[in-house]
Amino acid sequence: MSFIKKARTGMGCFVQGIGGVLWLGCGLLMFIWTLYVLFSNFGIWTIFVGLVLAPITYVASIFIIWFTTGIFPLILIFPYILSFIGIVIMSVGSKISGEE
Repeated sequence: MSFIKKARTGMGCFVQGIGGVLWLGCGLLMFIWTLYVLFSNFGIWTIFVGLVLAPITYVASIFIIWFTTGIFPLILIFPYILSFIGIVIMSVGSKISGEE
């Protein structure tokens, strides 16, 4: 394996790691905040429904918080967008590292 190939694989893994941290950190923040808002407004059963429908809860989290509280959550726009940027960075990292 040549030095360039090793460097490319290492750089790709590094970029994927950065994207994964962004996605996991910001996505988990949005998911937990959404579960809290649902719990505080509708009760304990909504935590179960939110966990069962976790991908939908994650994608629609900003809208769930907005429509449940009646106030658009400007403070949550940044982590919401960063979580999706993290997914894009992870896919870019996989393209950089190439085939194993």
